[in-house]
Amino acid sequence: MISLDLDLLYLNRYFNIGVDKLQQYRNKSITEIMEIEAESGNRAAADFLTQITSDPTKLVKAFQLINPRNRYLILINMNKDDLTKFIGMLEPEQLVLGLSIFTQEGLLKLMLELPTETLSKLVMKNMDTEKFLQIIPEDFLDEFLTSDKIDKGLIMKSLEQVDEEQMQKMMENMTGQPCYDNKESIMKNLASMDDKKFMESILSFERKGKEQIIFGILDKRPELMQEFNPEALVFPFSKMEKGEILKALTELETKELMPMFEDLPQEVLALVATQIDPKVFAQVLTSEFLDVIAECGIDF
Repeated sequence: MISLDLDLLYLNRYFNIGVDKLQQYRNKSITEIMEIEAESGNRAAADFLTQITSDPTKLVKAFQLINPRNRYLILINMNKDDLTKFIGMLEPEQLVLGLSIFTQEGLLKLMLELPTETLSKLVMKNMDTEKFLQIIPEDFLDEFLTSDKIDKGLIMKSLEQVDEEQMQKMMENMTGQPCYDNKESIMKNLASMDDKKFMESILSFERKGKEQIIFGILDKRPELMQEFNPEALVFPFSKMEKGEILKALTELETKELMPMFEDLPQEVLALVATQIDPKVFAQVLTSEFLDVIAECGIDF
């Protein structure tokens, strides 16, 4: 039985069950109590299930669902699939508030559970592309440039925006000799290279040059932010305070945040789901969880 802090005065007033008599029903569920009362001629008690299923507001009052503890006691007895259903009814701000129980490190690990598409959206909503490229380690820039979605044509188009100085430094890194060629000459040289030699040249750019190339690509094709791996997309948030991370996460929608909850323990899911509006909770209970209602009793 799920023992709740019930409103005994409400049960007394609307179902004609004396408070003293309720003391005799220790360790019995509400439905059991109502069945016993109905057999003794209590008409109001006989209509209990009909009343609460037709008017969830009465369930809110009878079960004191305004009390977060009562909501939690009911939720903790549900399986993870059902808990996930309730969590999906919460607003993003409520979900993020539920995540506040985790440390900064814990939040970052949970963020890695999000799809790359969601993470890229999160980055773009919370920082400009230039700042993102300056923060992440250079290895992530190289991974992006070697993605099979980033072809030579895209890079060549972006190179038009790269400083001539960066072009010359790249050539010096490649040849080991000073380069005094102008940008146009270097571009022609790059265009004539085979794919392997071309990529070696691109990876020979100094960091600033790589940032400029990628910035130009993302400026024209922002959806390619998804070509960064999750570790790269989460990395900038590791430089934030926990409160800043939580604030950033509120930019996402409930459905986008849901993957962060898939592997959480049942007690954590129940705690987060406790934030659900009592009336909404009652409506779902009466429509889908009459068996749970039948298990609820009085906590004396």
